[in-house]
Amino acid sequence: MRSDDEGGEYFQFLAFRWDVTKAQQIARTLPICRLDPQPWFRLLGAIRLNENHVPQADLERPLILVRIREADGATLIIDGWHRLARAQREGVKDLPAVLLDENQELEVRIFGGVNPL
Repeated sequence: MRSDDEGGEYFQFLAFRWDVTKAQQIARTLPICRLDPQPWFRLLGAIRLNENHVPQADLERPLILVRIREADGATLIIDGWHRLARAQREGVKDLPAVLLDENQELEVRIFGGVNPL
């Protein structure tokens, strides 16, 4: 997760970037489910983490996930990697999460993939 010059947050993975600040606003309106974090732990090595932030990560704050149409609907966490790292270290078995739908994902996507609009 990075911040831009205007104070917003974004997440970039490979050739995709999402506006996390906007995703957080949308996520507040969505139902929260519970997610088994175990399958996601293997991806932590591909994410740059601020190790100083991991111990303070709020495990009650929902992860935000998107499905990427261009990746055959693969799901990716765009907000919550520090929470995931803390969950792994503390043996947490489930985390709150929200999933943006396809239109919401496109709304928060800054670049990457093919935008049909």
